Amino acid sequence: MAVHSAQKEAPEKGAKGPEMGGDKPEPLKPGGEEFCKSCLDMPEEQRKSIILEIQQLTEKILRAHGLVKKLEDLLKGEWFLKLGKPGFSKKFVAAKNGEEIFVGLYSYSNGTPIPDPNLVLLSQYGFWYPQRIEEQFDETVCSFFTGAYGDYEYLNVIPENVVKFQAFQRDFSKVLEEHGWDRPDVEVIEKIMPKD
Repeated sequence: MAVHSAQKEAPEKGAKGPEMGGDKPEPLKPGGEEFCKSCLDMPEEQRKSIILEIQQLTEKILRAHGLVKKLEDLLKGEWFLKLGKPGFSKKFVAAKNGEEIFVGLYSYSNGTPIPDPNLVLLSQYGFWYPQRIEEQFDETVCSFFTGAYGDYEYLNVIPENVVKFQAFQRDFSKVLEEHGWDRPDVEVIEKIMPKD
């Protein structure tokens, strides 16, 4: 199976290739949102072969619950989906806020959400990249900005943590798939649709 260059090997700390904001293709700007049209137009099987497993599964869940109808919807503004299952205390949450994507399970203590675990990814041109793993009160940082947030010239990458993230997201995707969050018997607790 082919993998995206961001998945093959982690770059040196501070290094920036196209997958982490280095030399980028010229963006198109429909509706004020930058995105790489070719990333969205590639055949489904080709695209699946280069995106992270957690992105594949999350997109499947979002489609199953009507949050997105087409791929472009993932790039429109902010969105939020919170799901529950009978007899399962944790809630599944997927959300986009700015360039960050959150995908995880949450426990609740006195109404306060506690990530158990949660993956945070950077969304660029239709692809999601490792930023951090949040597990209850612990966090594994994979990339961070030393300048203004979103200024990719100042994005630093921690290669060994990116490798950990990739393994973790594969295992976590399998767990979420086994839970069946895309099934019709799952309760939609909250849903905020992406806006144009």
